[in-house]
Amino acid sequence: MHGIEATWVRQVREVAGVLAKDSFLELFDLSVRFSEGRCTVVVVLDKADGKVTLTDCETVSRDLEKRLDELDLVPTAYVLEVSSPGMDRPLRGPADVLRFQGRKAHLVTKEPVNGQSSFEGRLEAVEGETVVLRVSAEKTVSLPWGWVKKANLVVEL
Repeated sequence: MHGIEATWVRQVREVAGVLAKDSFLELFDLSVRFSEGRCTVVVVLDKADGKVTLTDCETVSRDLEKRLDELDLVPTAYVLEVSSPGMDRPLRGPADVLRFQGRKAHLVTKEPVNGQSSFEGRLEAVEGETVVLRVSAEKTVSLPWGWVKKANLVVEL
């Protein structure tokens, strides 16, 4: 984003963060997409227990749309999408690894580690900035978080 766009997006992020907090949620992510002449403001909410409900999304969506219209922050017609990070949510750092310890995850490294750049297993521990992933009953892999390009929880049914 450039100049004026960055300013209004930052303001939208601030408003969304306050409204999320007022609803005992946190703003996980906010992005703006332009496609085919259409602006979409995408808000992703999170909750400490990880269980963002449809009602949570509806409440924040209604309140945010009203507030954005009052403040006239978005300089064009827009569509607002509000959701949760999902069951396969991204992991953003060691704190998320601790939060979801014991859950199955998929990590992709920036460079191969022992010839491998894709790892799947249970989030076992965090040692400083290093994530320990149990890839089998007998084997763990330790990956410095700085080496991780992408990390997501794996949906287990």
